[in-house]
Amino acid sequence: MYHGRLKSNNCVIDDRWVCKIADYGLQSYRKEDCPDGSSSSQQHLIQIYRAPEIRTLSDFEPNSMSDVYRYMFDCLFKRIGPGIQNSIDITGSSLASYAIILLEIATRSNPMTKDDVSSAEYSWCPPLAELISGKAENSCPCPTGYVELIEKCRKKNPSQRPTFEQVKKMLYKMNPVSPVDMMMTLMEKYNKHLEILVSERTQDLMHEKQKTDRLLYSMLPKQVADDLRQGKHAQAQSYSSATIFFSDIVGFTELSSSSTPYQVVDLLNKLYTTFDEIIDNYDVYKVETIGDAYMVVSGVPKENGILHAGEIASMALDLLDVCKTFKIPHKPSILLKIRAGIHSGAVVAGVVGTKMPRYCLFGDTVNTASRMESTSEALKIQCSSSAYQLLEQIGEYVFICRGNLQVKGKGDMVTYWLEEHLQKENYFLQTAESVVFFLHLQAIVLINVNLSDDCDDMIDFGR
Repeated sequence: MYHGRLKSNNCVIDDRWVCKIADYGLQSYRKEDCPDGSSSSQQHLIQIYRAPEIRTLSDFEPNSMSDVYRYMFDCLFKRIGPGIQNSIDITGSSLASYAIILLEIATRSNPMTKDDVSSAEYSWCPPLAELISGKAENSCPCPTGYVELIEKCRKKNPSQRPTFEQVKKMLYKMNPVSPVDMMMTLMEKYNKHLEILVSERTQDLMHEKQKTDRLLYSMLPKQVADDLRQGKHAQAQSYSSATIFFSDIVGFTELSSSSTPYQVVDLLNKLYTTFDEIIDNYDVYKVETIGDAYMVVSGVPKENGILHAGEIASMALDLLDVCKTFKIPHKPSILLKIRAGIHSGAVVAGVVGTKMPRYCLFGDTVNTASRMESTSEALKIQCSSSAYQLLEQIGEYVFICRGNLQVKGKGDMVTYWLEEHLQKENYFLQTAESVVFFLHLQAIVLINVNLSDDCDDMIDFGR
């Protein structure tokens, strides 16, 4: 039995790692003549796969020796692997074509390159490349043995070529690994590579998830963001006590009219980036920025007793201090001035909308805090009486009473200017000085009272 058309394209591997020979039979209906439309490279390739005796004799019938020749070239050039030939089912195959396939396997390349199409040497057989043994996966396991086998299979005289039984014995001596062992080794290498690849992709995924979480948590409170990500509806929540801070830029309309839109955006971005870095030091939550307005709350969504008033007050003083040294990028000679207002009271917080959802605050406290800001003055912080009372309980803050103020929608309100935040040491020192002063004053009063009593006694004794 012989094939007559044996080449690497006819060798297929099944799911059991067995090489099967395809495109066999119907010799009277199929011819290997090159089609008229084929390129010169295809014609040369067909000639390479043909045994010398077929090319010299037009009426020569293919036999097993011609298949050995073909198979030698295919094995050496294709990427089948040096150990696969042990599992090849060659029943019915012949010998001449076998040499080409061996050559393809060993050299891991095509039997003919584009640059060598016109080479005279390729008219009957490609030259045998130098085979180098190494530790690489694609290296030839036994270069000397493969070269010897290829030379025997590519003999011009068919009678000098080995039979398939002899080829199988020679291949087994060169590569005694069984196909099953080779398959298990390849699968183990593949599994290790896959584990490393999965680990790398998992780490990349975790890094991207962390970036996404940071971005999401900067836009919404963590608990609210987690609920929305799980598909839950974020319920509005009421807070009995919270402190809200509002600020805006004094003269922002005039400044915008004399600046380009890009300059305005650059100014606001630089200013509020600076503000964002400062508020990270406090237990506050940035609600939003609308134009030049900056809104911050404490006590929402994380409740903290009455400490929210102190967190907002200390933050407001720091923001006011940084404005005194802030330089407008396109107008560095102009001092940037903000006005601020704070108010404490009950609020309701919740998420509004599904497209670009925002965490918003509702209630009269929000309106009053906005009024405290709008009626404030440049580089000053105006406090309502409710915020003042909480800060007085906390202590450490210095106020100046502004007096009664007509507030739109609220009527007359007593407001205060927040002037200073005393450090604990200074606060306790001033408190101690006040106590000492009070004791001295009390002693003076007692002395005066005693002297007055002694004078009255003397007057009575004289009488």
